[in-house]
Amino acid sequence: MSHSDATDVLYHYKSAVKIGELERYVITYDLYDGDDIPTDLSLDSLWLKVKNLENLTHRAAYLMGPFTLYCDVRTEDYHHSQKIYASVDRPKYEPNLQAQQRCIAELSLHQIKKRYVWIVDIVSQILFSTVSQVAFEITIGKTKQSLSEKVEGLIENGSLSNQLTITRLNTLDIWNLPPQLQTKRKVKHLVILTHGLHSNASTDMVYLMEQIYKAQSSYPDEQIVVKGYTGNVCHTEKGIKYMGTRLAKYIAEELYEEPIQKISFIAHSLGGLVQTFAISYIAVKYPWFFQRVRPINFISIASPFLGVVTDNPAYINVLLSFGVIGKSGQDLSLEREPHNGAPLLYLLSGDPFKSILVKFKRRTLYMNAVNDGIVPLYTASMLFLDYEEVLRKLKELEDNGTTLQADNAGIIREDDFVGKHLISPFNKFVSMLAPQKFPGDISRIPKKSFLESAMSTIVPPLPDESFILDPGSRKPVIVHDKVYTEKDIPPVLPDAEDAYKDSKNILLEPFTIRRKDKEKSLEETIARRWHEGVSWRKVVVSLKPDAHNNILVRRRFSNAYGWPVTDHLIESHFDGDDNNDCMNNDYLGSSEELIPHDQNGQLMEPNKDYAWITRVENTGLFNEGPTGMISTVGEMLDSFSRKAFYEHASNDDSNGGNVDHSRLNAFEFENGGI
Repeated sequence: MSHSDATDVLYHYKSAVKIGELERYVITYDLYDGDDIPTDLSLDSLWLKVKNLENLTHRAAYLMGPFTLYCDVRTEDYHHSQKIYASVDRPKYEPNLQAQQRCIAELSLHQIKKRYVWIVDIVSQILFSTVSQVAFEITIGKTKQSLSEKVEGLIENGSLSNQLTITRLNTLDIWNLPPQLQTKRKVKHLVILTHGLHSNASTDMVYLMEQIYKAQSSYPDEQIVVKGYTGNVCHTEKGIKYMGTRLAKYIAEELYEEPIQKISFIAHSLGGLVQTFAISYIAVKYPWFFQRVRPINFISIASPFLGVVTDNPAYINVLLSFGVIGKSGQDLSLEREPHNGAPLLYLLSGDPFKSILVKFKRRTLYMNAVNDGIVPLYTASMLFLDYEEVLRKLKELEDNGTTLQADNAGIIREDDFVGKHLISPFNKFVSMLAPQKFPGDISRIPKKSFLESAMSTIVPPLPDESFILDPGSRKPVIVHDKVYTEKDIPPVLPDAEDAYKDSKNILLEPFTIRRKDKEKSLEETIARRWHEGVSWRKVVVSLKPDAHNNILVRRRFSNAYGWPVTDHLIESHFDGDDNNDCMNNDYLGSSEELIPHDQNGQLMEPNKDYAWITRVENTGLFNEGPTGMISTVGEMLDSFSRKAFYEHASNDDSNGGNVDHSRLNAFEFENGGI
């Protein structure tokens, strides 16, 4: 790099992110000082570069990573509901920045205004390891050429211009600053976000968190506080009970404080079952909690409340039951619990959860009609749904020009609809292992080998540019929105025949095509238990692939097709009206009755009916499944190596050796390892 290029570099910083971590850089550039516009004012653009510094060989190290980044750049005043007219103001994003790749964005100064502000988010894409990290550098220069060479040795970390101010926020800052910046209020409304399999709340649910905080203006008398539990990251294969217990303790023992008078739960995918168990655990072990804190919203987004059994062929169910994705896979395959002979999902659908569930002001399920590679419609909807109405709405959307497929394939015929929008069981299974990936061929099980099919996964289809820039181009995605009560559930038929035995509706095919009498009876029984005495609002959406991650907006722009769903969720559940009771108190029961008290009013041990909740399980290494073991083994090796490192340094020091501890520490953390 020439000296002139070096002086054109205004900012340079190196950092690294681990699983569940992101960094935000708020770039403030003062175009001029004072009130007078300088005559020699330059409107030449600034240029931004983000580079993944990982070794090129890390591109193949998927299971220890993947060592990729998501990054986006947007102006401070950007909002997805506003149309962008100037092309230079459009957001830029890179969904999958691999090792040694870089992305470059122009920061345009096309208007004369005193100050420009841009926001840059850099997000870790690591899935399977708590030890691995992705190193990166961010550089800002006056010219594009100034970003083309290495700058180490020429400049130090930080800003080199008085006009440029960079505010760097880490994950904790982004999650903890909003409530600190708000006006303090006496009443707090705690909102718990819970992630699913091979996921995390801190990055995968950060978009939802920020949208919830924007609803604070609707609550002048209470303060919204959004939290996500991070202790289950890389432990999602250990089972619903394991994760739910830890979440419950986090809520009751760490988060609870007297100002908290309301609570809402929002979960995605497997997280819906995790938050269900957590509520059950709190009801039994902390019965005072729901006497002091009023439940407001229970929301699950694409959650498998009936497991994922009937649309899987036998060999996949065998793999699940054998623990190929750990205890969680066994839970989802409706394996019976050894102590009571009932599947965990069956137990969750009754008390003690039901007695708390009815206290919620709102109970809402969001589900994908099509293009969901992990959770099919029948299990996300708890089975009972007006499938004919949903299918009719889908066809209306197609007739109105709304396409469901990234390649603009339509739903002209029902057989086409099956092939193009319902995910094959094997591809769904692959998606469970890597939920941020999406099978390239979603039409049917491919004729090539299963291994080749698994290796052919690609980055999910990205939103159209018009969708990002023009809200008017976005078609409706809500195809069905109705409150279902127990009266809407079809009666039990004689001879144990299921309610949808003769249905030809294509949306039910994942439920009917590979079913055995034993399986259908169990799933329908669980579904009926979920609806006994309880009303549910069911919202069916139609999204393009990858719908399972789009519905959550896992990443702000690459999963932008889910923006309308998040908007609907916020408008329907955080409108400031939590005092008008509806959908509430339809079931008899009370959390006060769950735990018996002695004659002196002292709390007694939980009764045996709820021993399945309180019993301490043996969480062996193999309960984690193969990908879960990657993280555990990695943590063990990291712990051993750190211990050996410090012991070596300590011995040298005690023996009179000349030890430079600052140098040792620098060596330890270089490139994220020892």
